[in-house]
Amino acid sequence: MEDYTDDDRLPVTILTGFLGAGKTTLLNRLIARYPDNKFAVVENEFGEIPIDNDLIVGVESENIFEMSNGCICCTLNGELAELLFDLLNIRHKLTHMVVETTGIADPSTVVQAFMSSEQIEMFYRIDSVVCLVDARNIKIIASDTEMAAKQISYADTVVLNKTDLVTATELAEAEALIRSFNPFAGIYHSSFGELGENEIIDTYAYAPQKIEAFSLNAGKLKLSSGTHKPAGFAVVAKQETPLAHDIESHSYTFTRDFDPHKFNFWLDHLIEYYGAGIYRIKGIISFEKVPQKVVVQSVRDHIMISGGEKWQSDEERSSRIIFIGKNLGKLQLEESLIELLGGELQESVRLLQR
Repeated sequence: MEDYTDDDRLPVTILTGFLGAGKTTLLNRLIARYPDNKFAVVENEFGEIPIDNDLIVGVESENIFEMSNGCICCTLNGELAELLFDLLNIRHKLTHMVVETTGIADPSTVVQAFMSSEQIEMFYRIDSVVCLVDARNIKIIASDTEMAAKQISYADTVVLNKTDLVTATELAEAEALIRSFNPFAGIYHSSFGELGENEIIDTYAYAPQKIEAFSLNAGKLKLSSGTHKPAGFAVVAKQETPLAHDIESHSYTFTRDFDPHKFNFWLDHLIEYYGAGIYRIKGIISFEKVPQKVVVQSVRDHIMISGGEKWQSDEERSSRIIFIGKNLGKLQLEESLIELLGGELQESVRLLQR
């Protein structure tokens, strides 16, 4: 088995969360917790530096600060991609980068910056997207603003903060709400940004092998009424419960191989048709005549496809894929995927667009 930890690129944790969730407190906890690490901390605060002033001991340039433990703190006034190129000169001195977004920022734009050029991908790797959530106010915030729900949907890890301010019942309700937005994210509890033994950096959540090991845990259900099911196909779907919001997650398992060229064409059309309505895609795909598992994930319109481990001779080949987004249309997705598996590419694309 290939060791996915054997990667010398600078790992990047994208820290997101709505206003008041406690991101800066958590960031300060992380810096203090790993005194031997040399962090690059990118503050997407457009000139404001919300990190405690006593951490900053000297100014190296107008926007880059040396912190008390040797960290480098940057304010993101321009394009992130430009800053990443600038930091390449000191990359060898660093062990981790944390990008803290503003409370109202769309984290997908930060993710896309790290995919914007081959050179950036050569020197940086996204380790995970971490979303900090206010346990006491999540219901109100998520119902009032779509961005808070998006931030949860994009995350690989959700830190449920301020748990000391809620009852056990309220905590369970907050977890259930998070799961309805994002069924595959790991959830950790926190008070004042304290994580206990839990780790949120160097988790390799974006590594293909981690996604490959990810289980959708979908329950077997019948296909929606009106969907034609060809012989030899199995579809598994999850999340049929009514929700208090319009963000959906639909997961499927197919026991037949996809044609790689048709699947890629279909996926491009899917992203083009739904646009910003597709928040995340994660899956393992079995392609005809391809010995490896193929890992597929996307953040908005940026698609990442990579090779995983080989299918074992005694292993059933199946494709598992989950979609998270807004107004996706479960029946529409099902019918399109099934037509695609049956070889009808044009019909599959037409079903998406109807």
